Amino acid sequence: MIRLFGSFIMLAITASGYMYFDYRMSAKWAGREDAEGLTFTEYLSGLSGRIAGLASASAASGLPTKLADMLPKPPEGWTARPVSAADIEPFLPKSAANADKKAMAAIEAMVLADGGTGTEVATLAYERGDRTVLIRAVRYPNIIFTSFMAMEQRITLQMQSAEFRGTEFMTVRGLDVTEDLLPEGFRGRYFVADVGAQIHLRVLAPKRMKDEDLVPFFETLHVQAMNASVIDKVEGLGEVPVIVLASAMDTAERDAYLAAVAAREAEAATREAAKRLEAEAEATKAPAEATGGGFLSGLFGGSDDTGVKTETPDVSAGKIGCETGKDGVKRCKVDTGAAPEASEAQP
Repeated sequence: MIRLFGSFIMLAITASGYMYFDYRMSAKWAGREDAEGLTFTEYLSGLSGRIAGLASASAASGLPTKLADMLPKPPEGWTARPVSAADIEPFLPKSAANADKKAMAAIEAMVLADGGTGTEVATLAYERGDRTVLIRAVRYPNIIFTSFMAMEQRITLQMQSAEFRGTEFMTVRGLDVTEDLLPEGFRGRYFVADVGAQIHLRVLAPKRMKDEDLVPFFETLHVQAMNASVIDKVEGLGEVPVIVLASAMDTAERDAYLAAVAAREAEAATREAAKRLEAEAEATKAPAEATGGGFLSGLFGGSDDTGVKTETPDVSAGKIGCETGKDGVKRCKVDTGAAPEASEAQP
């Protein structure tokens, strides 16, 4: 009995320590360094959702959980290593005097080791001869996507997209990748994508690399694991066994592809707006729940679901016919009964 009581006391002390630390972190993400104005009721309203989010992420058995393990494996003939500050030099303008500041910041961020408080950063440099490809992924904390306190940060992450001239480049197992055309003078190709707005992926490649040259880097990107590790999941993302390359399509196929991408973007915007409204509603009823046991029931026995699941286009249900071109890349036609769509699948 005494041992049980002692264990209970230790558990209470550990939980109290975690809650104090998490409370301070919550205040920081809410833009309140000293927790000024952040009530404990506001904090409790987001805690159960964060714990549920952690549980759902760890429940994806068999998938990588570390962000570094989700990055692509080196294609044949390439090697991978940690990045260094010198890796961005071949991509910068020869003269930085009048270079676009936003573009400079985007390139320089590719070699930053720290992504901010509570974030996980993974970056690799892939080398082959005199060519280098940089791939960087940043996963932001669950609290931003489960707490009303961090709504401003959530909206900022959800709104991030191509900063210069975005053009649809590829869809990797349901994940849309955009090429952000850098301003004149920059010597690289820059690609952006995000998973649930929580994991942000950036790829920087030499200008002389063609679209087909980049396919092998995306083939082993673990989209499914990324989707499993975020709060706002998309059902089926990463499980579609097709890679769609926009430049491999004819005019009609490309038009259909662009329409599908636009539809997915609109659906994501609607879903995010609904989540924000839901968070606002939860915040308004938090005082009643905190005093009436709602927090404890949500933490230990509630049905709180922090994972937003939506449908991804089921291209695997269609008929796929493939032909291998002279360049060794397999080009496929996907017939789903709708508008024709071309794709590139893994050779």
